[in-house]
Amino acid sequence: MPLSVFAIITAKPGSEAELRTSLSTLVAQVRQEDACLLYELFESTEHPEKFIMHELWTDAAGLQAHDQMPHMIEFGKKAKNWLAGPVELIKVEK
Repeated sequence: MPLSVFAIITAKPGSEAELRTSLSTLVAQVRQEDACLLYELFESTEHPEKFIMHELWTDAAGLQAHDQMPHMIEFGKKAKNWLAGPVELIKVEK
């Protein structure tokens, strides 16, 4: 059964542009993953430090595999300098 996820990502003050650029690059890479059905990046109009990723995966195993992809590991290393805190993941069912 497909798994839908919303990831709420908050940038440290002054890191919004770097995070936005890196997230935009990441979108193209993640969309190539076999288990990825949808991967969309949104920016809050009310809170410029907030980014929301809407994700749809074939299943929970696909999401777990996503976390181990080289591009995700590399992003995690760089992003720790730009993030105000941990990414909040909200998993939902239709």
